[in-house]
Amino acid sequence: MNEDIKKQIEEWHESGNHQEIIDVLERIPVAERDYDTIGILARAYNNIDGGCAKAAELLESIREEGEEDAVWNFRMGYSLYYLDNNAEALRYFNKAYELNPEDEDTLYFIRQCNIYVPLAGRVERFWNWFVDNEATLSEMIHPKTQEDADEFMEFIHEGTALISENMNYNLGGDYEFTFSVEGWPDLFILYPYIISHMPESLKAKWKFNPFNRGTDAAFGFRMYGTDIDTAKIMVRASYIEKTGSFQISYHEKGLNALPVNESDGAMWVILENTLGEGVSFKYIDSIEPAAKPKDGMIPLPELRKHIKETLEAHDRKFFDNPKDIYSTYKLNPQESDQLRYDVIIGSTCIDSIVADYYNDSTDIFDHVNSFGAQVVFIAFPNPDDTDGNDILNLRHDIEDIISDKILEPMNLGQVIGGATGTHNSYIDLIVYDLITFIHVVKPLLAQYPKLSFYLSDFRQHAGLTRLTEATSSTKESGQWPIIS
Repeated sequence: MNEDIKKQIEEWHESGNHQEIIDVLERIPVAERDYDTIGILARAYNNIDGGCAKAAELLESIREEGEEDAVWNFRMGYSLYYLDNNAEALRYFNKAYELNPEDEDTLYFIRQCNIYVPLAGRVERFWNWFVDNEATLSEMIHPKTQEDADEFMEFIHEGTALISENMNYNLGGDYEFTFSVEGWPDLFILYPYIISHMPESLKAKWKFNPFNRGTDAAFGFRMYGTDIDTAKIMVRASYIEKTGSFQISYHEKGLNALPVNESDGAMWVILENTLGEGVSFKYIDSIEPAAKPKDGMIPLPELRKHIKETLEAHDRKFFDNPKDIYSTYKLNPQESDQLRYDVIIGSTCIDSIVADYYNDSTDIFDHVNSFGAQVVFIAFPNPDDTDGNDILNLRHDIEDIISDKILEPMNLGQVIGGATGTHNSYIDLIVYDLITFIHVVKPLLAQYPKLSFYLSDFRQHAGLTRLTEATSSTKESGQWPIIS
């Protein structure tokens, strides 16, 4: 293809004249079309009504050359997306993003595909796969060689990938399957949901844990070429009243001999396996090695009991799952065209999703989305004739009715917090099937005819979905942030 034709094609593409591109390129004999020509022709077919099937056919003809090309994967994903094959489209968009993680268009389609391939359906497919392959799994769970072990893990991955590529887990020889959170707070919610759908036929034999719950017993540990007996690790836990968390000083001969970054890395792993991932994540603020034993140090196996007793002495409940712990935050309202900048006070069980929002980060949002679940919030303008306490009570009432009437009985999600601002109130949720949730929440919210409700992704620069519209305006239009 000469440069003049290429230039003309790009001009047509920019102006939306895709049929002209097709007419020109279809005149080139099939045998004379190269990789780029076929790719551009597929792009043009992708952009005309009813052309996606032809585009997919063309792209399939150059698969061997295209599989490691971000553009080819994007175009194939695009074809399949508009052919309503969201699950397959997602696979190609994920590959395109892996090859070009800076492309915002690819990220947009990944997020959309994940909405249309919801967690609820993925979980059903995973458990069906597990039941169908249970006999094989039972035979493979006691590998005799490293090769057998690798084959087993690869086989298990085929099943877990039906939910997400981002799943981590450990397997025990007594048919025990333990998911690993790996520092992602959303998984303290998502993993229990997955396990809640475990078929009855598996429960007599298999045990599934949503995360490592720890142990009070000492154990041997090896990392960085160092063998450690956890019974010999001494710790001092300093309580932080404001956060209800602890600073940990630790001492053990082998650990102290390591560089600090390695010593701390090993200690974090040991804490997760001793306290459990939930307790370690929520209650351990920081750690540091101590050059020698300090007054007040206790053996590591006693730390979990010490943390529980200290919290109870300070009138705080002890939880081993962070999803059950809500913390309060206060902010200074700011003028902004983004929602939530008017927030005065809020509460959450996932501090980092709130922090991500104000830092304009989507790390946790996209991690949740990769499982087919969605972090969202419902927003509504505060009624003019209601004072602060009544507004807070109103928000709590709406939170309760959403939980009691939809989320809990339908096992459809969880309220993860909420906030009250100078102009608006917010209800924060993780939902496992967004389309179903929207369908069932609209009539519920219609019971509040004086309020308009909107749904937003828990990220900045997200468009709003109007759930209900008030019968009369409760706020001047200028007080409601711009709806994109």
